Amino acid sequence: MMLSFKPRILASIKPRNISRAARLLYSTEATIGSQNQYNLTCGLEIHAQLQTKQKLFSTSNNIFNSPPNSQVSYYDAALPGTQPILNTKNVYLALKAAVALDCKVSDSFTFDRKHYFYGDQPAGYQITQHFEPYAQDGILELFPRDGVKKPVKIRIKQIQIEQDTGKSTYIDDTANIDLNRTNTCLIELVTEPDIPDPETAGIFVKKLQMLLKHLQVCSGELESGAMRVDVNVSVNYGQRCEIKNLSSTSAIVHAIKAEFKRQKKDLQNGKKIESETRGWDGKNTWKLRGKEEGVDYRYMPDPEVLPVDLEPGLVDVVRQTLPELPDEIFKNLLVAPYSVPLKDARSLMATYGGVDYYKAVFDYVKERGGKTKTVSNWIVHNLLGELNVQDKEFDPSIISVKNIGDIIVKISDGSITTASGKLIFKHYLHNEGEQQSVEELIEQFDLGKAESGTDGVQEAITSLCQEVIDKFPDITESIKSGKKPKSIQFLIGNVMRSCQGRVDPKTIEEVLKSLINK
Repeated sequence: MMLSFKPRILASIKPRNISRAARLLYSTEATIGSQNQYNLTCGLEIHAQLQTKQKLFSTSNNIFNSPPNSQVSYYDAALPGTQPILNTKNVYLALKAAVALDCKVSDSFTFDRKHYFYGDQPAGYQITQHFEPYAQDGILELFPRDGVKKPVKIRIKQIQIEQDTGKSTYIDDTANIDLNRTNTCLIELVTEPDIPDPETAGIFVKKLQMLLKHLQVCSGELESGAMRVDVNVSVNYGQRCEIKNLSSTSAIVHAIKAEFKRQKKDLQNGKKIESETRGWDGKNTWKLRGKEEGVDYRYMPDPEVLPVDLEPGLVDVVRQTLPELPDEIFKNLLVAPYSVPLKDARSLMATYGGVDYYKAVFDYVKERGGKTKTVSNWIVHNLLGELNVQDKEFDPSIISVKNIGDIIVKISDGSITTASGKLIFKHYLHNEGEQQSVEELIEQFDLGKAESGTDGVQEAITSLCQEVIDKFPDITESIKSGKKPKSIQFLIGNVMRSCQGRVDPKTIEEVLKSLINK
C-alpha cells in the first residue's frame, strides 16, 4: 500500500478553508433560551498518540519510557538547516482511525504552522492541520450495551494530524525538558457539542479508547498521556470554558459535573460567564487563563511540508483491510452461540486480547463436549479478575487455552469438582511456565472426585457431615425449624473444606438434609 505525494502551489489554499477551521469553536451567539432552564452543552477535544516506530517528520524511534532525550534527532531538536520528512506510516494509521469513525477523508490535505514558544517546543511552532484537515464529519454511536440509557450519536467535526510536544518536569524552580516525545504523531479529534450528560462523555472516551486499541492505532492509555482529553462546557450554548488535560474517565465525568454546576450557579446569581481555560484539581475547576488572554498562533501553511495527495481508491483499500470492528464483535458476543452475559461481555471488550482468548477457549470446550456457558465466567471472574488486567493488554501465555479448557471440560464431565478445578487453576497462575497437564496435576494432588457410591466413600461423607452438624448445633436447629434454610450453604462449605473439595456439593447437601431431618 503506497501513499503518493505531489507538489502543489501553496497559494491554492482557498480563504473558505479558514472559515471552516474557525467554525470549530462553539457559537457564542446562540440563543440562551429560558433563564429558568439550564441545559448542559458539552464537546470533547481528544489527542491520541499514534503507535508507530518512527516519529511524524523524522526517523527517530518512538519508544515509550526511554531515558530522557535519548530518542531525539537534529530535526526534533530544531537545529537550523534540518527539514521535515513525512513518515507515511503515521498517515496510514490516521486513515484507519478516520475510516473506522466513518469520516469523510479528503483526497488531498496540507500541513500548517501554529506559532508559539515554550521550552518543550524548540522550533517555536507546531506542525498541525488548521486550514485543510485530513478528515471531517464522522460519527461514533453509543448503544445501551455500551452503558447509555438510549442510543446517542456523537458527531465528529474533524480529525487532524499534528506533532506532539516534548515533556516538561518541574522540580522546585527548575524545568527539566525531555524532547523524546517531540515530533511524535498525534491525531486530534474534535466532537460536536453532542454530549448530553457527563456520564456519556466518559462512555464515549472509553469506547474511543477501545476502538483505537483494537485498530492498533493508539494504546489508549490516559494515565501515560497516550490519550489526552479536554472538555468544553457551557450552558445552553453560551460562553464555553475549556478544561484541560483530564487523565481518567472518572476525572472527565466529575470535571464536567463541577464546571456545569459552577456555571449554572453563576447564571442563577446574575453573573456573566467568561470564556476561560480551566484546570481540574479533583474537586473543582479553576481558572488558568482567559480566552481573551490567549496567544495569537499566527497560523500559516508550512512551506517545508508538501501538500499530500492520496492515491485514488486508497481510502477504500484501507476500509477493506480493517478488522471486524468492536461494535460488531460486542453485538455477536451477546447472542448465540456465545450468549455472554452483558457485564462479562463488557469486561472482555475492555481487555485487549480478551475476546480472542475467550473465543479460543469456547471453541476448545465445545469441541470436547464441555459446558460452554461457564467459559465467560471462568475467564472474566477467575482469570481476568485475579490478574486485574481490565483496560490493559492480556497475556494469554499465563494459562494456555488448553489448560483452562481442560479444567472446564473435567468439571463438566464430573471428573473433578469446581473446587478442585479452582485449585488447579490457581496452581497454573502461581507457577508460571508449569509444564504438567491438567490430568497430571489431578493425579499428583489426588484431586479426582470422590464418588459417593464407592465402597467406604458414602460412609466417609456421612461422617464428615455429622461432624459439622455436631460442631454447629445452633445453625442446624435454625435450618431444621425453617427459620434460616439458606444457612445450609454454610454447613456445605465446612464439609467441602474438610474433604478438600473432592465431593460434589449436591451430594453433601443431600446427606446433610437427610441427617438434619432425622
